[in-house]
Amino acid sequence: MEYLGESKPVNSIEPLVSVCVPTFQHEKFIEECLASILNQKTDFPFEILIGEDESPDRTREICKKIAFENQDKIRLFLRKDSKKIKLFGKKAGRGNQLGLYGSARGKYVAFCDGDDFWLDPLKLQKQVDALESYPEAYMCITNYSIGNNEGEVKIPQGNKIFTKKEHKKMSYFGHVSCWLVRNRMNLLLKNRIIEKPLPLDAILFAFYKQMGDIFYLYDITSVYRYNPKGLYLSQTNKNKHLVNISNAWYKFRYIDKDFTHFFRSFSYELKRYFAHLIN
Repeated sequence: MEYLGESKPVNSIEPLVSVCVPTFQHEKFIEECLASILNQKTDFPFEILIGEDESPDRTREICKKIAFENQDKIRLFLRKDSKKIKLFGKKAGRGNQLGLYGSARGKYVAFCDGDDFWLDPLKLQKQVDALESYPEAYMCITNYSIGNNEGEVKIPQGNKIFTKKEHKKMSYFGHVSCWLVRNRMNLLLKNRIIEKPLPLDAILFAFYKQMGDIFYLYDITSVYRYNPKGLYLSQTNKNKHLVNISNAWYKFRYIDKDFTHFFRSFSYELKRYFAHLIN
């Protein structure tokens, strides 16, 4: 259900960028998150799509208030807990996130989890300028800081274009809240891999890196709050390696069809699994 219907000012614009914000139990963080997106300075229109997954705290109340005050920018989708699917034996927000992807109208799609936030008010402008100038790239990834005082990530030094050949061996790069991608969500949503129990950001990266180059900007534009209680991070090390083995198979079967990459990933995770089993 789209809060306040589809006659809001934001529904009548043609956004160049759709920013997807999935949120659940983020009452301490969601205001800062949304303020950092609303404060973006761009020379193009953009929309903010919030998916609120029926949180037991005040997250929904806060989202409704901010959406009401910003009807020229925000489309708020109110999800039902009864519609959630299970991943790793727990209820997950996969349906909420995929719903946002399917509702994104922009030429480009950005992401910001409800407990993360953006530091740079020119983040979207810089990333759009990068992809507009380089049509061979399908992702623009920036540098980012990790929350909880863990410091910032600086890989690599300086701006860089990663060609398909160069990023072929990458399983992941950056963090989803610092990504901007070309909107090919219609193709992603048709791929059966979205039904599988992989972390969705890992699916996104595997899907988009097959399409073209990656434009990396060294600018620090976002903050990622590390959450050890998340569905994947809360798994034991042994379980993580088992999950990564199945992930490698799903990515091979449904996306890249690269047996060499699959065998390398499979072998590495299997060795790590037995190492933890022995210990």
